[in-house]
Amino acid sequence: MKKENNNIGKITSINKDLYTVMEGNSAFFCSVRGKLKNFKLTVGDNVLFNKDTNTIEDVLERKNTLIRPLVSNIDKLFIVVSTHLPKFSTYLLDKFLVLSEFNNIKPVIIITKLDLCDKKELKEVKKALKYYKKIGYKVYKNKDVRKIKKEMEGAVIALAGQTGAGKSTLLNKIDKNLNLKTGEVSEALGRGKHTTRLVELIHVGNSLIADTPGFSSLELDLEKQDIANGFIEFGFNCKYNTCNHVKSDGCYVIKAVDEGKIMKSRYESYLKLIKEVR
Repeated sequence: MKKENNNIGKITSINKDLYTVMEGNSAFFCSVRGKLKNFKLTVGDNVLFNKDTNTIEDVLERKNTLIRPLVSNIDKLFIVVSTHLPKFSTYLLDKFLVLSEFNNIKPVIIITKLDLCDKKELKEVKKALKYYKKIGYKVYKNKDVRKIKKEMEGAVIALAGQTGAGKSTLLNKIDKNLNLKTGEVSEALGRGKHTTRLVELIHVGNSLIADTPGFSSLELDLEKQDIANGFIEFGFNCKYNTCNHVKSDGCYVIKAVDEGKIMKSRYESYLKLIKEVR
C-alpha cells in the first residue's frame, strides 16, 4: 500500500547518488534513504518516492533486468544490426534474441546501412532477414520510421547493438529534436567510437527509450537449456526430452538443419553459445 505523501515514479537516469524520477511529465531529483542505500537501483526501476523530501522510499518488483545495459522493466528490445561496418553478424543478433526470450522482452530487429552493401552482401542479408521474419520476429529497416514509431507506442524500450551500428542515428530519425551525438566508424577496427556515456531513459512521444553505450560483445550468464529455449524454432520435437541438439540420434533440430528448415547459421550460433556456458 502506498504510504502518505509517497508517489509512484520511474527512475529515468542515475548520476552517482542523484536519481531522476519521472511521474507523468514531471521530473524529481531524488536521493535514497534507509535500506535502499545498500540496494542497487537501476534506470527503469519503478519506485515509491516522497515529493516533500525528494527521497526514494521503496522499489517495486521488477519484471526483468538487463545487466548490460543495466536497465530494468523493459517491454521491447530494439536490436540495431548493421549490415556494413560493423559487418552483419547473425551470431551477435542471435545472442540478443536469446537474451530477449530469456527475459520475456519482445525483440524488434532494426537493420541499418543496407545502402552500403554490395550485391553479394545484400543477397545474404536479405536471405537471413527473410528467415527471421518467417520464425516470427519483427524486422524493420531504419528508414521505416513510421512503423518503428508504432512499435514504440506506450512502451519502455532498450536499444542494443554493436558500437557504430547506428543506434543514435536511429533515435535522431525518430525524433529530430534529440540531436544525439553520432560517432564515426573506424575503417581499421570495424567498430565505432563510444558516443553514449550513461544509460538514460528518454521521452519520445508516449514511450521511454534507453539510449545506451554501444558494445560489440555480450556475455550470457544462462544455462544450456535456457539458451536452447531462446531458439524459438527448435521446439520440442526431439526423440528425447533431454536432447541437447548436438548428437543426431532422434534430434529434430539437426534433421531440420540438414533439410534446410532451420537456418544453418542459427544452429551454429546455438553450438557456439552452449560452448561458452561456464
